Amino acid sequence: MVLHRPCEAPPYQPLSLGLSRQISSDCLMKGALALVMIAMRAQSSSFDVARMVRELRGMIGTRARKAYQPHYEQVVLRLNPKGEPSVDLVIVRGKRLYMSRRDRPMPNNPSPFAMILRKHLGNSRLVEVEQIGFDRVVLLTFEHGGGQYKLVIELFRDGNVLLLDDNDVIIQPLTHAKYASRALKRGEPYSPPPETLDPRELDKSGLDNLLDNSDHSLIRTLAARANLGRIYGNAICSAAEIDSDDPADSLEDSQRKALSESMNNLLGELAEGKGAYIWFEEKEGLKSWNSAEDDPQARDSASGV
Repeated sequence: MVLHRPCEAPPYQPLSLGLSRQISSDCLMKGALALVMIAMRAQSSSFDVARMVRELRGMIGTRARKAYQPHYEQVVLRLNPKGEPSVDLVIVRGKRLYMSRRDRPMPNNPSPFAMILRKHLGNSRLVEVEQIGFDRVVLLTFEHGGGQYKLVIELFRDGNVLLLDDNDVIIQPLTHAKYASRALKRGEPYSPPPETLDPRELDKSGLDNLLDNSDHSLIRTLAARANLGRIYGNAICSAAEIDSDDPADSLEDSQRKALSESMNNLLGELAEGKGAYIWFEEKEGLKSWNSAEDDPQARDSASGV
């Protein structure tokens, strides 16, 4: 695969593509447009979640009005920004969340879970939005005269949405679940998933330690042990001009420095939201794209869209 340079991203605006359609500094595979590729992804990555959280922080101060459950795997929380039309925070269990002002049909009778959300969050103010560690977990904190409540959105495996009280005790989960290290059921203290390595905090010595203690290929090591995933791992290898199939512990010092620099550059761009990367399956696709840069119609054709 061939990695193309970052593309200029549109300036940030509320309800921008970054959140409403989950487009971030992600990669395009087989020349497809980012919008198409990200929309089709089955689940969000930790990087996607970090970008969602960044944009959701623009909604701090809005009030929660109503909650709906139009589908058993979908929860909608209606927010009311001051002086603006209301906006829906749509949560698709285990997959994604996004903001929308689309007029969608809602059930006439709210589900039991939606009723509980209305009871505790109605007219509360969103005061904090955070990502738990580097996991695919979003924590929304709401506040009103009755106290503080938290809404936990887990976007991995089958996913879950949980309402917590101000002591982090589960008031109600969307789905009861039990795992080896934690139980998600009413009345239990909420325990987040076991902490994973955050590649944004991985320095050169930490990277060296990962590579030296790996018996696998470079891409497998970056994807799994460095928690980068295959898309970002491949992007970093390509930018560093290193074969991703090389054994991880075989890299020379100069290659390790290039890899560390490539990783820092990409993670910095992802954090700042400056652009996107495009993947082409072969060099001919890149040549077609470059020759069509001034012609949007030809560029779409080169991308296979």
